[in-house]
Amino acid sequence: MAIMLFGMIFLSGNLGTYLETQEPSDEELSTLHELVVKQIDGQWRVVLKDDESTGTVYARKGDRIRWTAEGSNLSFQFDDEALFGDGNRNIRDGNTLNLVVQRNTRVGTYTYAIFVHSDLVFATGDSPPRIFVIG
Repeated sequence: MAIMLFGMIFLSGNLGTYLETQEPSDEELSTLHELVVKQIDGQWRVVLKDDESTGTVYARKGDRIRWTAEGSNLSFQFDDEALFGDGNRNIRDGNTLNLVVQRNTRVGTYTYAIFVHSDLVFATGDSPPRIFVIG
C-alpha cells in the first residue's frame, strides 16, 4: 500500500514537469487567418477581419483559415483541391468555415470563389479572392 501511495505521489509530482516539456501541437504553431464575407458599400466582399482593405491571405502549410458569413448563406469553390481537400463547402449566415492548409500543398497562389445566395452574386476579394501559400 505504501509503495502504491509513493508511486502515485511521485507520478503526480512529475506530471506537471512532463506536460511542460511536451512539444507544442500543430494548432499551437499555426497561424489563424480570419476573414469575413459581408457587404461593404453595397458590394459583397471577402476581407480580413481586422483590415477591410484586403482579403488576401499569406499562409504557411498547416495554418488555419476561418471565414465568417455575415448576411447570407455562402458556397465556396476552391480551384485546387490540394489546398484544403474537397473543393466545395457551404456555410449558413452567421456561421464560420474553418479549414487548414494541407501539409502537402505546393507553394504558390490559390484562387477561390464564394457565391452569395441572398443576392445570387459572387463575392469579390482582391478579384478573385486568393491565398498565397508561402511555405
